[in-house]
Amino acid sequence: MAAAAPAGLRAGGLPRRKPRARELPLHIAAASFMARALPEGVLWSHFPAGEKRDGRAASKLKAMGLKPGWPDFILVLPDGRAGFIELKAKGGSLSPDQKAFEKSAKALGARHAECRSLEEVEYALSRWLQPHGLVLRVRIAA
Repeated sequence: MAAAAPAGLRAGGLPRRKPRARELPLHIAAASFMARALPEGVLWSHFPAGEKRDGRAASKLKAMGLKPGWPDFILVLPDGRAGFIELKAKGGSLSPDQKAFEKSAKALGARHAECRSLEEVEYALSRWLQPHGLVLRVRIAA
């Protein structure tokens, strides 16, 4: 019986392929949708903290204050409140750090949504804008 390949290597000594980023298409679609849909004056940005990085880059980011658990998108809503959207692939779940962030952010009065589809992103944004008499400039085609 052949010995198992060392960690990080496939049989024959080839590097294992990294798993495909299952959330990447949703991140790109959500960013595109927000760019078209959010009314003027709503600030937002993607926060690319969850990507895998080499040890040096990760150490630098940690030294600069990067904290675990922060969500994928950060918004400033018309009333000055923060809004956070965490995207998850179907079947994915929040990490303990992400759950702690959600609990703390909500306790401080921020909005937080965990979304698994573009439709859920649209719903969260619509719900957050409605109290301000604002609507999304575009909707997802039905």
